[in-house]
Amino acid sequence: MNDALQRWLALALMWRIACLLGMSLLLMLLAWWVLLRPQQQVHAAQLRQQAVMSQQVMQRQQLLAARPAINLLEQEIARLQQPISGVTEQVTLEALITERGEQLESWLPDNQPQQLQLRLGWTQFVPLFSELSLTRLPVPQRFELKEEQGSLNTQLWLEDGDAP
Repeated sequence: MNDALQRWLALALMWRIACLLGMSLLLMLLAWWVLLRPQQQVHAAQLRQQAVMSQQVMQRQQLLAARPAINLLEQEIARLQQPISGVTEQVTLEALITERGEQLESWLPDNQPQQLQLRLGWTQFVPLFSELSLTRLPVPQRFELKEEQGSLNTQLWLEDGDAP
């Protein structure tokens, strides 16, 4: 090592400065490669992740903007929960059956589940459910429809779960 130092000192001043500059550049390149390059890679990965997250946030904001406001939903719920105006008393199922007497095919109140069979015109089917919703019983969830001779044969099962 002593011999290498003596040869370096024997070089002209310009060559010694050039050697020092070359070693400095080599040392800085090595420091960049070892210390700064991994940090740049981490930073680039973080920037990519941030771009993905900001895109997800924008998509969520667009989804939220498409939904109605909470206060509008609360108003709609309150409006739907208000009792029907003009209906002071609930109609009994027997009164409904009496009212539709000419359409009644069979009524088996003692069976479990209770069975009600009516022969209706097509335009009378939807009002039947509206009228059933005004009775003390909820609208039946199980029913059967058959088209017979231009009329609608409707069979309803009023199960225990539907009873008050």
